[in-house]
This record gives sequence, structure tokens and C-alpha cells, in this order.
Amino acid sequence: MKNLKILVLICLLCVAAYIVISCDNSAGPEPQYDFPDPIDSVATDITLYVYSDIYDVFICGTKPAVSNDLSPSVRIILDTILMETEGDTTIDIVEANPYTDPPKYFIYAEADGFYTDLYFCSKGGTITVDLDAVPELANSITGVLFNVPAYGRDEYYASDTVVLTGPDRSLMTMTDEQGRYGVGNLPLGTYILTDGFSLSPMFYVQQVNNASTDYMTAIFYEPTLDRAPYIYLYPETQTDISVELGLVPGGQIVESEPPYNNGWNVNVTPDGTIDKTFEYLYYESLQPVPLDYRHGWVLDGADLENEFRNLLSSLGFIEKETDDFIEFWIPKLGDADYYAVYPQDVESFVTLNINPPPDNILRTLLLVRPLAYKINIPTPPEPEIFVRDGFTVAEWGVIWLDEL
Repeated sequence: MKNLKILVLICLLCVAAYIVISCDNSAGPEPQYDFPDPIDSVATDITLYVYSDIYDVFICGTKPAVSNDLSPSVRIILDTILMETEGDTTIDIVEANPYTDPPKYFIYAEADGFYTDLYFCSKGGTITVDLDAVPELANSITGVLFNVPAYGRDEYYASDTVVLTGPDRSLMTMTDEQGRYGVGNLPLGTYILTDGFSLSPMFYVQQVNNASTDYMTAIFYEPTLDRAPYIYLYPETQTDISVELGLVPGGQIVESEPPYNNGWNVNVTPDGTIDKTFEYLYYESLQPVPLDYRHGWVLDGADLENEFRNLLSSLGFIEKETDDFIEFWIPKLGDADYYAVYPQDVESFVTLNINPPPDNILRTLLLVRPLAYKINIPTPPEPEIFVRDGFTVAEWGVIWLDEL
């Protein structure tokens, strides 16, 4: 009998705990499904934005028809086509250096008051443009989400969860198969739209809710891992230095040494020794920032160490910094025949706030991916000679795309 009473008590406690948890709104966002379906209507004054689709070049391993190298993330617009109304239209534009035979395209179709659609076709192919109208609902937010992966063509962010966080609540809803979402009867104000379930959101979109229906087409980039940036500090005298990282919305630090803790406050000697222990500040971060493939270098995989040594030296890094790069990265890069290296705008990924301010700062973020064959990439302009005079800071980091 005593055991039975204990069992009953445990059951009652479990039920009570369940009730408390169920009533706690902080446990997660509320589900929201009260937005009307898109309206089947006829759009007019439609604009088609035609982009080069080279998905097959990199995903399927097809060698380009010409000696160039681009990425779907570049999203190169080829033409803009106007349509008076919905219906069939043939995409037969001139592309100077097509990557496939026949050339392939992806097309965004937009019209005021309608949801944006995405189409694919080859040169000379016909697409049927059929847009759906945006419903009118007071105090509502709606739109379409498109995803641009590091590898692959643009796509709908389809049939997935999104979370809308506003002035006084967090609401959860789903996109449909064409990336469309909608939430109605919202308090007015500014809202943040995210995927809501990852530690570092894939997208982070700000949208203002006014009294009428507020529509937005949002194209976001899958986060890439900014790996192993090393920050070297060389003050003229032993100095207490603070370093803060500025991340883009949705960016997140995933690893650091010494621990970042919202900033580093360290003591550094002129030879770069940090807190009598470290030779550099180390961190890794996830950043939803578009990748830049406009120019770069192709390195020979058979002599990769020397190729990187020459490249880093030309960028302004000294032997110690280059040795650290080689020690960290050469074992990780595998044995591809060639490697494409694309310099990125490091300030668009992470900014540095250093106090006292350095006299000179050298920052480099390299996008590296293996190649199965040699390609030609437009070479960047020659870098200016980096002068190490006074308090100097140097940083290198890599975004590693390990698909052939």
C-alpha cells in the first residue's frame, strides 16, 4: 500500500508539472495559422529577372564551356523582361559566355500586389507565368522566402517553419511549397523573421507591420562557417587591449580561444604574446553573408604549401603567421588537383573594435574550394604593401567549401 501511495504521488506531481509547462508561454512561440490563402488572380505589368543558372556546373561536375569560374551565389543577372500579363513567354536571350550547352537560367517573376515566383528553363525554353495575388488583411505580414545555398541554384524556402518575433510575442507559422508565409491580426510594430530553430538562424529579416497587409520578398544566404581566424596583436609596448567582434544579424561565434565572453580583454607584449600564454586570438563564426566569386587565384594542389606561402606573403603576412596558416590548413584541404581561392570582404562578415586603436591592421578572409580541373579566374588587383609601423594587428581566416 505504501508503494502504491508513492506511485500515485509521483503521477500527480508529473501531471502538475505538465500543466505548468503547458501554460507557460515562454516555452516557445505560439502557432499561428489565420492568414488567408493566396488568391488565384491575373497579374499585369510583370517583370522577369533572368539570371545565369550554373547549378549543373558545380553540383554535377560538368566542366564549363569556357574558362571562367562563377558561383550561383554570385547571381549574375542577364536580362530584364517585361510582360503585360500572365501567360507563356520564351526565354531566348544572348549570353556571352554560357556555362552549359544549351545555357540555363533561373527567373524571378514579380508584379505589384502578387507573390514573387521562381522559374527555371534552358535557352529557347518557354515558361508559363502564373502569379497569385496577396490577400488583404488588416495588421498582417506576408511574403516569400528564397534561399541561396553556397552550392546550388536559388530555391524556395519551402514547407518549413518560420518564427516572427515582435513587440510582445513570438509567433510560429509555416511556409508553403513556394516559400510563402503569412501572419494576421498582429500588433503594429517591427518584427524579426527567422527560421527559429537553429542556434544561428539561416536568415534574419526585419519587417514592419502597418495597418494594412505588409509584403516582402526576401532572398537570404545560407550561413557559412568562417573558420579559424587568427588575430595577431603587436603593440609597441606591453599593453592592455580590448577586442570586440561585430557580427551581422544572425551571425554567431561558435568557438573561441581564449573564451570570448562578449569581448577579449587581454595583456599583450610587443612580440604578440597574449596573457603570457597565447600567440593569437582564435574564433570561428557562422555568418549569413553572400559569398564573392568575382576574382581570385587558382593554386596548384601538387605544390599547395608553397603556393599558399607565396600568396600570404604577397598579402602582407609574416613568416610566423604564414606558418600557423600552413600548420592549420594544409592537413585539412585534402589532395585536390587545384584550389580556387577567392578573397572576401572581411568587414561584411565580422568587424573588429580594438582599443587602443591599432596604427595598422591587415585582415584577410579567403574562400577556398577544391577543383577537379584548372580554371581561369580574374585576378584581384595587386595589394598595397602592408607597413608594420606602430601598433599592428593582423588576421587571417578561411571559408572552406569542401565539395568538388
